Amino acid sequence: MELNEFHKLLGQTIMFCQTIENDIKIIYSAMLNGSFSQNLESVSRWPLGATIKQLKKLDFSDKYHYINSKDYKFLMQITDKRNYWCHSAYLKFIYKNNFECSDIYINECNKLIQDNAELLKVGKVIENVRINAMKDFNRI
Repeated sequence: MELNEFHKLLGQTIMFCQTIENDIKIIYSAMLNGSFSQNLESVSRWPLGATIKQLKKLDFSDKYHYINSKDYKFLMQITDKRNYWCHSAYLKFIYKNNFECSDIYINECNKLIQDNAELLKVGKVIENVRINAMKDFNRI
């Protein structure tokens, strides 16, 4: 993969992380009692991990769950993936001469491709949960 392709895929991966995080905050805000906009304003300042924990607690407060336990575990991993791609993605290879031919770069490319594909799938699922929660809680 050429570096320009890496840049593009990394940007898309970060976008997926951002939209998933925002959707999770919207879902939680929709499920809370009270004003949706006030809930969202408050939750928007929370870190992703804390939001996921609170969402799971609220989601499992009755029999019907929007997201299953296994998927909550994966959502918690998103914080690590996001932090890695935002803060460390280039550091393993960028200082090496001819890094595009290195095993380290190739491994990072493969890892990015895999994470991108996983986040795309999860993003679609979470988007559907957001839409359903907004409807179910009369927020739209």
